[in-house]
Amino acid sequence: MTTDLELLPRVKLGEWPTPLQEARQLSERLGTRILVKREDLSGLGGGGNKARKLEFHLGRAIAEQATHIITTGAAQSNHAHLTAAAARKLGLQVHLVLNGQSDLPRTSGNLLLDQILQAEITFVEPPISQSNQPYMNDKMREIAQDIAIEGGKAFIIPEGGTDALGTLGYIVALQELGSQLEQLDPNVSRVLVAVAAGTCGTFAGLISGAILTSFPFKIDILGVSISGKTEIKKERTVQLVNESLELAGSSAAVTTDHIWIEDRFIGEGYAKMTKEGSEALRITAQSEGIFLDPVYTGKAMAALINKGRSGELSDYDAVVFMHTGGLPLLFHYGSE
Repeated sequence: MTTDLELLPRVKLGEWPTPLQEARQLSERLGTRILVKREDLSGLGGGGNKARKLEFHLGRAIAEQATHIITTGAAQSNHAHLTAAAARKLGLQVHLVLNGQSDLPRTSGNLLLDQILQAEITFVEPPISQSNQPYMNDKMREIAQDIAIEGGKAFIIPEGGTDALGTLGYIVALQELGSQLEQLDPNVSRVLVAVAAGTCGTFAGLISGAILTSFPFKIDILGVSISGKTEIKKERTVQLVNESLELAGSSAAVTTDHIWIEDRFIGEGYAKMTKEGSEALRITAQSEGIFLDPVYTGKAMAALINKGRSGELSDYDAVVFMHTGGLPLLFHYGSE
């Protein structure tokens, strides 16, 4: 696949390719061949999918001679932690704008890792009269202005690393996965790739990659929603796919009719554990020795287990579960 991606600035942050592992006991349980793409073993910080996105973001940041990296997320954000780890790896300063109270305990999960990395953290609680993300974005811009006054140059990365630039990382990942599948089994004809869908950047990148990359088998992409409204997620995914395709030099485009989202496993909302997710977490650990997290991968695996039990996966020669990381979150949710 030769596209404009190769012309864009990029830094190496992870160890690629990540393993594609057979999940034999899980396959027996679900009646379908299950493979796990171990993005949690990316080799940066606590591991996870954000490393691929950050390769493009920080490639541009360095090209623009940034001295500081600013990003935002929830208090226990995987993305914020990996951004801090990536910035440190490249010798850059990092400032995290996290949604929460300043007196939150910092001794567990991603917050503990942020502390070890000595990331500067600003906790903010948007006023009730203002929506969350625009307020957080305004706060990041304020901090960037302060850094400029002090003689530095800040590069802002959006929540989740989710924009057209970050989405490119999962176009590359899809190409990598397709090559691994070809080598693993030349007779595969139809594959399902399932991934948690939060800010939808990874999901959109996989869809874009499936459009751009030609393999001798069909690849379907399923996004398992972990929060929010499905129609908003579909519209956001379409925007990301079309923008990333354009950035990659393609004239292809999609509509919401092309977007497949499973939204029955959200539970009470973002960062809220579910009974099904907890069960999926335990089944995966006890079957494969692989640990998921309660916020993203646990809910995504819950959807996959449900579909396997109901026979919905029988049309596929293989089902690939994208393990997007999040292990540090387990130690934050231990009491639950």
